[in-house]
Amino acid sequence: MPTLSTLRTLTLALVVTIKSAQATVVVPYVTYIGPGPIGVPDEFVRYPMNETEGMYQGRFGVHLAIGTPPQHVWVPPHFFSSETYVKGANLCDNYTTADPGGSIEYCESNYNGLFAANESSTFEMSSERSFGVDTVTVYDAVPDLENDEFRFGIQTTEQPNVVGEDLGILGLGPNSTFLQTFFPGKEQVGIYYTGGSSTHGKPPYSTPPRPLVVYELEFDGYNQSHFTGEKFTQPIGPPAPLSNSSNPFTLTVTNIAVGRNGILGGGGPFVATVDFSGRTSNILPSSVYNLFVQATGARIVDGMPSYNSSTLPTDPDDFYDLAITFSDGSRDFTVSLPQEVLISQLSRPNYPDFAMANILNADDPVVMRSWPVRGPVIALNQLMFTSYIGIDHAAGEWWLAKAVHPWDEAIAPTNNNTSKPKEGAAAGGIGGNLKRAIVTASALTAAVILLC
Repeated sequence: MPTLSTLRTLTLALVVTIKSAQATVVVPYVTYIGPGPIGVPDEFVRYPMNETEGMYQGRFGVHLAIGTPPQHVWVPPHFFSSETYVKGANLCDNYTTADPGGSIEYCESNYNGLFAANESSTFEMSSERSFGVDTVTVYDAVPDLENDEFRFGIQTTEQPNVVGEDLGILGLGPNSTFLQTFFPGKEQVGIYYTGGSSTHGKPPYSTPPRPLVVYELEFDGYNQSHFTGEKFTQPIGPPAPLSNSSNPFTLTVTNIAVGRNGILGGGGPFVATVDFSGRTSNILPSSVYNLFVQATGARIVDGMPSYNSSTLPTDPDDFYDLAITFSDGSRDFTVSLPQEVLISQLSRPNYPDFAMANILNADDPVVMRSWPVRGPVIALNQLMFTSYIGIDHAAGEWWLAKAVHPWDEAIAPTNNNTSKPKEGAAAGGIGGNLKRAIVTASALTAAVILLC
């Protein structure tokens, strides 16, 4: 069983595409997940880390430059919150450089960047407690996306010790301050998997691209070339009964298979919360989790199914691909995740062959205490590898459709979108082949991995 101190966050990545009347604005949701050329550039960091000791600062989310001079923070999208929050620099005041685990550099990395209101000459405190107004630039937006009076919250106290709750957020839910500021009245969001090599019109910082871009969001109309076939539509809300959360996105799971083995068991269908933030793993009921462990011959390490990567199936007919089927009462929709993405090889001392599956047990006491959502959860990467996601707050519904990717050469895009893109609208560049997509997704697949 894992302990709370073993919880570490590793992310997926997104790109945000925001359409206005004049042009499409592309905003990368980025991730920096390593040292050196794939790490976060020092010019964006308050406290650069000495990477010779094997540590590095990481970031993921939408990159915002706030204030004068600009301070750099990264905020993951949150689809049922309306406000944007960043982390106050005071949260790291008590950290030193004496202990690597408690260093101020580690603290900054843990919070995804910090903001100090007293260091910005343009910051103005709002009449509401903990909120302020300042200049903001959405970094790497194409074309530029800036505002001189952006309202946001500053969290200056420790948040609950729960996975994902230690990060700021970009609120993209109903009545989103972000959307009302830049694109008032537009409440549609599309989410699309790009394959990891998109640079959206800008030269990459390095090879591989820095930062990595894996997903994109589309606002004010869905890109008709990114999906095909019928939409599997669900209402937004109510939350799952067991979730202990206000997350209103749910699905009814009617079948699960890993490879050739059905693992739903005798428990029958169940309602699962959908995590669009990319911060959680697939979390399965204990009966399904145990059948997954048995079907894949896993051993449990830190609460997750673990393997020797050299012993995993190499014949595609035997792969441990995970397929999950949902039902709305009248039709089914199945999403699948390849073994190469589901099971990630991790670097561990004395275990060069170590790999973990991105699966957790909903009844594990540590998971119940440490995750923001209780009960079963379907993670973003499970949906995104084969699906396009549409969210329409105005209509009170969201939907899944079969995604069309450049590597899906046999699939011809169909004009079945609900809102035609504006003339001249352009999506970002997309990765060129399935192998690259799998490699990138595999590197980023575990939204949360338990590490010793």
